[in-house]
Amino acid sequence: MFNKLNEWKENVEVYRDRIQSGEKKSGRWKKRWHKYSSKLYLFMFFLTVSGFVFFNYSRLFFKDDSPLLDSGIGEISKTKIGSSEAEIVSRKINNSTGYAEVLVHVEESSDQVHKEYVSFAGEVKKEQPIETKLIPISENYYLIQLHGVPKNWKTIGIDFGYNATQKAPTTVEQIEEQSQQKQTDRSQQTSFYWDVRKSKTDDDLKEKPRVKYLADVIVIEEKSTRDKQKLLAKSTEKIDSEIVRIDEKVKQETEELIYKVGKEKEDSQTKIAQLEREKDKYIEAKSGIKKEEKLLDEKLEKLKERKEQSTTN
Repeated sequence: MFNKLNEWKENVEVYRDRIQSGEKKSGRWKKRWHKYSSKLYLFMFFLTVSGFVFFNYSRLFFKDDSPLLDSGIGEISKTKIGSSEAEIVSRKINNSTGYAEVLVHVEESSDQVHKEYVSFAGEVKKEQPIETKLIPISENYYLIQLHGVPKNWKTIGIDFGYNATQKAPTTVEQIEEQSQQKQTDRSQQTSFYWDVRKSKTDDDLKEKPRVKYLADVIVIEEKSTRDKQKLLAKSTEKIDSEIVRIDEKVKQETEELIYKVGKEKEDSQTKIAQLEREKDKYIEAKSGIKKEEKLLDEKLEKLKERKEQSTTN
């Protein structure tokens, strides 16, 4: 009996010791939790804020990968404006000053209207206008100046076009045509898009006197003229090669003609006549190229004179 009581007593004491030991361990973990929980909460808060900043403002720190809306420069930018054709020759921006320039070349048609060109610009998404100035540099070149372009702008929309008024008629036919035409709105325009993220900043870019821009345009025209001369020279070489080839075929057909009779002889004569006509076309084309080359030489001389005149003024 007493042995049983002692055994129960020992079991109760062991159970009590276990409970007390568990409370001590639990208390130890609670102290550790209180010690580190504030740091853990702070870390989680910092992680959340960092993630929000990264996903919402990462483009301020890293390269912006949003879709590009850009008209480009050169042939790719060429577009129709009514009866004219406009092309962006160059564009530059100084991010530190917010000043930008766009040089536009216009290919005019021979229609019976006077054209007064105008331009407006602004941010595409925000629809925020910007100070824009259009300067005629020469007969076919216009400079668009943009002032105060904000650094955070991405795509600039540039509207370029003209207001047209009819020229005075010079023939009876033109008088009759103008009298029959309805007086409609003769304003025409197109839109160019410039994603400024594609352009490297030019820290030296600033406004220049018009004569300086004219000198730049002359250099562009000189290069374009020389490029055309090179193309014409290559075309002349190809034509000369074709003429030599035709002469060789004609010689061969003529030598074999004396051995042919009947239909074979007639076919050979027809072939020789076709080759001669083909040769005449090449000779005519070569003559046209020579005339064009002469005009280009004259143009280079005029550009040279104009350049010298602009530098002395």
